[in-house]
Order: sequence, then C-alpha cells, then structure tokens
Amino acid sequence: MLSWILYMTAMGTLALVFAISVSHKLRDYARFRASLSAYRLVPEALLPLLAPTVILLELAAITAIFLPVGPGVTLAFALLVVYTLALAVNLLRGNTMIDCGCGDAPTPISGWLLLRNGALLMLALPHEPPSGPPDLLHWLLVAGLILVLGVFYLIVEQLLANHARLVEG
Repeated sequence: MLSWILYMTAMGTLALVFAISVSHKLRDYARFRASLSAYRLVPEALLPLLAPTVILLELAAITAIFLPVGPGVTLAFALLVVYTLALAVNLLRGNTMIDCGCGDAPTPISGWLLLRNGALLMLALPHEPPSGPPDLLHWLLVAGLILVLGVFYLIVEQLLANHARLVEG
C-alpha cells in the first residue's frame, strides 16, 4: 500500500505543479512569450507556434498523468527534461538574468531551479502504477501529502523570486 501512496502522491504533485505553471502562463501570456524568447533556443518566427504548444503539452500532461494507460508520466518527464536543458544551456551561456517563465513572480534562472527541476524529475521518472484499490483513508492521506508538497513548492517558488529581488536591490 505504501508504494500506491507514494505513486499517487507523486502523480498528484506533478499535476499540481503543471497546473500552477499553466495558470501563470495563461494569466500573463505576454510575459511567458517574452521569457520563452529570452532563452534564445528557437528562432523568433517559431514563438507564435511554440508558446501555445508548450501550454497545450502541459495541459495534456496534467490530464494524461491520471489516466491508467498512456504517456502521462512520460510526457511530464519529457517536458521537465526539456525545461531543465533550456535552463542549463542558458546558465552555461551566462544568461542568468532572464525570467525562468515558470512562476508568478519574475525569477531569474539559477542553479536552484536546476535542483528544483531535478526533484520534479525524480517524481516523474516513468514507472508503472502499483495495483491495489485503496480505501478512503488512503485517498485522504494522499490528498494531504499533495497539499503539503504543493505548499512547499509554492514556498520554494516565492523564496527564489524573493532572492532574485534581494540580489537586484
């Protein structure tokens, strides 16, 4: 039963993180496009196609994570790999003052974001869901764990944004 609890907590947390990400992108689409452009990984001409594609892929990952079959976890893992590579390339270029494009407050990219993505990648490692129909208590435990991890994620995001403001000021 522990493997089921861990699996469902990981999936719920991933879905929540992607939902937070999508909501920020949709709320300030212009800032998201500007962030995507600042990475300088694709020609400007492709941005009108790439930006909505990223959002659609994140929405697809959220939905697919909860399907018993299909590419849900693999899609989430692939998106996180691409995001982590984009961060790493720009860190290696010394391009640290660009907004990561992943949160509510503008957050310059840093090694901390690589660590955060590494933790998310651990959650998204493709694996098979364990079987076993849980009872209501197990579902409540999973919901509580997802809530705790979601709050922790938001705290980390806010700390990274605050750190960027302190460095600038």
